[in-house]
Amino acid sequence: MENKKETFPFIRYLILGLIIWNFPGFTLVYVNGVLSSLLSYTSYALILIYVLLNGKTGNCKEMLLFGALYFLISILVSQAYIKDLYSFYVSVIKYFIIVWGGYEVVKNTSLKELWFFLFIGSLSILGNISLFPNPIADHGRYSGFYLDANNGSLICLFGLALSFSMVKSLGLFSKLNFTFMGLLTLSRTFMVIWVLYNLISLKLDIKNIKLFVIGFLTLILLVTFNDFLPVKNPRLEEIGALINGDSVRKSSALDEDSREETWARYYDDLMEKPFFGNGYQSFLGYGVVNSQWGVHNTYLLIWGESGIIPLVIFLIFLFKLTRLSLKQFKSSPHFLFIIFSLSLFFMTNHNFMTNEYAFFVLMWVHSGLNERPNEEEFPKSRFSLIA
Repeated sequence: MENKKETFPFIRYLILGLIIWNFPGFTLVYVNGVLSSLLSYTSYALILIYVLLNGKTGNCKEMLLFGALYFLISILVSQAYIKDLYSFYVSVIKYFIIVWGGYEVVKNTSLKELWFFLFIGSLSILGNISLFPNPIADHGRYSGFYLDANNGSLICLFGLALSFSMVKSLGLFSKLNFTFMGLLTLSRTFMVIWVLYNLISLKLDIKNIKLFVIGFLTLILLVTFNDFLPVKNPRLEEIGALINGDSVRKSSALDEDSREETWARYYDDLMEKPFFGNGYQSFLGYGVVNSQWGVHNTYLLIWGESGIIPLVIFLIFLFKLTRLSLKQFKSSPHFLFIIFSLSLFFMTNHNFMTNEYAFFVLMWVHSGLNERPNEEEFPKSRFSLIA
């Protein structure tokens, strides 16, 4: 395939910064809504400009089909759970700009470029402690630009995945960084996937067992310095008790908000309308269930709002990516790790349809597996952030 010279690559860097660093969402909370809206619309405008300048050379057809069916079916079934149709139309337009135009952006983004943006994003979690703390809202957990600790941990999982395809010296530094920043989020999902990452990595090299030691020492360090954090984290206190072998009372910190209990609230409505769902946004807070908490499961959300057909398309898409990434595991392990982390993350999160950076990384994996499967994006002999 002939490589066309990219026009104005700095536009792509601006887009990656705005999307992967979640600047529109971050400024909405820490600055004001006007700047947030400006940055949001700017990011989408830049995507369209980038495509106009560089043309279209590929598409993620599965995500286009999935999105079309999800939005069409869910809005036709019911409009009772949305404030107005305008917000729905905006969401639809944003989705297709991200999937159609954003695909060209991520297709031209190398592994080292993506790593750089994820690395800076992860550092914002550390900045959350002192530069822009919000301890009342965070309850001693830190999320950086991503406002939610679980979303912050997902960025760290993406970065950690890329670490397994890097030169050894930089790869070790990267693993240390993303492990430490991910643990700062105190995300149970991160901890579970981190353990599974490292178990799978033993197939690449038995020496990766040292990562368990690194993670354990990092966790002990966080427990030790919990008293010095702006807000003590109850999860760290309970983990510290477990490490010390103390008897631990049934802790709300570790047991509250059981995902199984959250999902169970929606099962009756799911089974009542399994074929075409209950309508757009019906499985978010104050939808079919009178609770501020949504379903916290992307698969259940898709099924519950738009029915079985979009869900099957989405699952087939993930299965296809998993199969392709397994074939390339030895040479490019990061693809499998990213798909693995996203697939599990979808079981604990229901904001995927509006999560631009998750879209970007998912499509980056798709383009890498389908458009440039044999490209060595991280030379083993050297590393430079400059292409």
